[in-house]
Amino acid sequence: MEYRLSHRAKNLRRCMMDVFHLRDAKDMIFFNSGQPAADLYPRDLLCAVIDELLADDPQILAYPGSQGDEELREALAERQNRLDVGAGIRAEQIVVTNGGTGGADLLAQLFVDPGDAVLSETPTFPETLDCFAKAGARLAGVSMDADGPLPGELERLARELRPSFFYVIPNFQNPTGRCTSTERRRAVVEVARRYGFFIVEDDPYRELNFDAAPPPSYYSLAPDCTISMGSLSKTIAPGMRLGWLVLPDELVERAVMTLKATALCYPALLHRAAARVIKHPQFDAHIDELRRDLKRRCRLLTGLMSAQIPTKWLTWETPLGGMFLWCRLHGGVSAMDFAVRARDHWHVAFFPGVCFTPNYEGEDFSLRLTFARQTDAQMAEGVRRIAAALESFQQN
Repeated sequence: MEYRLSHRAKNLRRCMMDVFHLRDAKDMIFFNSGQPAADLYPRDLLCAVIDELLADDPQILAYPGSQGDEELREALAERQNRLDVGAGIRAEQIVVTNGGTGGADLLAQLFVDPGDAVLSETPTFPETLDCFAKAGARLAGVSMDADGPLPGELERLARELRPSFFYVIPNFQNPTGRCTSTERRRAVVEVARRYGFFIVEDDPYRELNFDAAPPPSYYSLAPDCTISMGSLSKTIAPGMRLGWLVLPDELVERAVMTLKATALCYPALLHRAAARVIKHPQFDAHIDELRRDLKRRCRLLTGLMSAQIPTKWLTWETPLGGMFLWCRLHGGVSAMDFAVRARDHWHVAFFPGVCFTPNYEGEDFSLRLTFARQTDAQMAEGVRRIAAALESFQQN
């Protein structure tokens, strides 16, 4: 039988990152997946609150509301306000989603018709862009420097394309680890207001600063033209698939209707458990431990690389938080060729920079490594393999 695919299904693009995930590969050292080490998930807290909920609340396994569990939304609002993400965020503004990617998909359903332009930083997280592409968006990237997206290029693209919105990851960005400066955020807001598009602020790494806290959020600077996205994938556990959007009051009902028609609802047990974990007195200590661990891992990785890899072969940007190290190959070595050869012959996996561009073009000499979840021994062996692979490339 011949099947007739919808336009939405035809618009799906295969994520280039899938080639390098290799979850079942043997003897592979992984520098590719940005998630916390499994021993840093707050399992004791989760076990305690889930056991309590199952014992004391028989309704916790019933259908929840489509907007998300009220207790979770209240806990998220309280924490967002405490972190100064915005001023006076209310639980009524929050719609809980299936992770950050679920938030992006909901935004695409709300705001993107086929042919609409959507801007993003470049490089950026591609699986979010896949949600926009599925809806038929025309994707275009705004180049970045160490301070964030370039306002002049943003304005040029806004003038030419009249985008629906501009997608940004301002804090310890995936993949570069960069943190957009306050001045650059203000400049982006000015362009957004001038050309009448809104900013989608994806902020899953905000609490993962190594030392100083990040600058004020786009949402706090411009709540009139910003939609805030968040996720607990980096601070509790990615497999729980818990994200959220902070929306203007007038959009909440339409967002809930859309979500209800997509997934009906998400598990109340996980929502309520996450709420209890967030509110628990030990949660801040957990976040502090996660920060310290990531900082130590980043220093370990860069120290190993400095000792074994000449800067004429590879250099990198030093992040101030997050999970990622953005690297640049020198001497004309193609990052895609190098990543494929390192994977196949040296059994070390990481992503070439082209994976993170809106249309899979550019960043030909960039690589992203993550330091979030390997053991120290795996990290040392992985750097040894990368150094050996680089030496082999240089010789050839």
